Amino acid sequence: MTSRAGQAIELALLRELLESVADEMATVCMRTAVSPNIKERRDLSAAVFDGAGRMVAHAAHIPVHLGAMPLSVRTVLGTIALGPGDVALINDPYAGGTHLPDITAVLPVFAHPRERTPAFVLGVRAHHADVGGAVPGSMAPQGDVFAEGLRIPPLRWMRAGVEDRDVTALLFANMRDPDERHADLAAQAGALRRGRRRLEHIAEREGSLSALATKSRVLLAYATRIARAALHELPDGTETAELPLEVPDVHGDPAVIRLALTKRGSRLEVDFDGTSPPVGLGMNATEAVTHSAVYYFLRCLCPPGTPANDGLMDGVHVRVPAGSLLAADAPHPVAGGNVETSQRIVDALWLAAGSLWPGRMPAPGSGSMSNWTFGPVADGPSFPTYYETLPGGGGAGPAWDGADAIQQHMTNTRSTPTEALEARWPVRVERMTRRPDSGGPGRHVGGTGLLREIRFLAPAQVACLMTRHDEAPPGVAGGGPGARGGVRLVRGAHAQRLEARGAVRLEAGDLLRIETPGGGGWGARV
Repeated sequence: MTSRAGQAIELALLRELLESVADEMATVCMRTAVSPNIKERRDLSAAVFDGAGRMVAHAAHIPVHLGAMPLSVRTVLGTIALGPGDVALINDPYAGGTHLPDITAVLPVFAHPRERTPAFVLGVRAHHADVGGAVPGSMAPQGDVFAEGLRIPPLRWMRAGVEDRDVTALLFANMRDPDERHADLAAQAGALRRGRRRLEHIAEREGSLSALATKSRVLLAYATRIARAALHELPDGTETAELPLEVPDVHGDPAVIRLALTKRGSRLEVDFDGTSPPVGLGMNATEAVTHSAVYYFLRCLCPPGTPANDGLMDGVHVRVPAGSLLAADAPHPVAGGNVETSQRIVDALWLAAGSLWPGRMPAPGSGSMSNWTFGPVADGPSFPTYYETLPGGGGAGPAWDGADAIQQHMTNTRSTPTEALEARWPVRVERMTRRPDSGGPGRHVGGTGLLREIRFLAPAQVACLMTRHDEAPPGVAGGGPGARGGVRLVRGAHAQRLEARGAVRLEAGDLLRIETPGGGGWGARV
């Protein structure tokens, strides 16, 4: 065995060990959380960071969480002097966050109790079903971030493992279902403690936490070498892409995402110059979300087995115009930037890369997480707030048809099981199936979307935050577009189309019919 081969095996084992820490944290959080959004849908992510806040490992969780989380962790480390057992919280979208429901819990791990700089930092980000705001679920389109929910700057929630009751009281006085929120945050904290024990156990094999931290830096450099080698093999060039966002900007003009993708040698530049200024309806993305989409794109270009960490981005330059809809500043609303605009960034990257490297990239998929929430109304029965993303059709590729009804790209969650949904909420699932003939035509056909019908058994306030209802998911290389999505309220014999982004009251007996978009087709039919 050569020394180079031995080093590769050692680094592969280290990657697996560190990823197992993230996996175990996520498993603990899922098993101990109360809300189905975390327990059943697995809308959470866990990662391991070095003492400077660089992500050294994560498991296969939510891409939009993972690429953005390092910025939140570094904000916490730069703001709070964390000690052993401390747990900090943050969801501030303008300081490394994504949108307000995604709360990140952070725990330092020290090699020695007296040290001030941690050897590692652990993070668990979870989407909470409600964090306050004007509408249950904290995901309805709003005019500013204040109406979207409670904004949490870097905040010490636990000191030496003991919860600060005053902080707890302040947080949950501003959220619906405070007991559920408290239980879910406690699950995050418990997951972090489990991750710390697991990390310390691994460190015993390596000699110390300090020695393990040194090896993790080698893992970062290894990922950089792999990413640069993968880029080096691709042809040089520049291609552009432009996609509409289906909402007007602040000047009333159609909002668009523009990018130029340039590859030179082993380096990549992604320039979003020309992208529209901020928009309304919560569709602005934070800079962390934009970087997260680029991180995901680069990860897709790398070979299987590549360590997933911050080292991948060392050869990538991302330019995002300050104050644009892809680098929103306060108080622009951002609920949909994390879930919808992030998908449109990926679509634009896919299209530019498909032109730059023909025959390698699939068509865009549904391009929407098809978010919907519902909660109680003042004159109706009480029940918890519900949040869900729905799958859509995957884009077809140069040698394959698109996958049907799949959570894709920046999301990686599951649908809530019917049994769990009907057990906790006053609804009945009447239909959930693939949406026929919704995939884009072509030599390879796009995947079908989803058809979901929910009967409400009590009054409720429903909010939708979706896209691809006006603009169809495009096909490529001569392939046709996928079908557009749609939401309808069926009341008796009357069906009414609802806005893709808005809130509405439903009465007992009403049926909500959601059709998610299909994926784009690839290649002209022969």
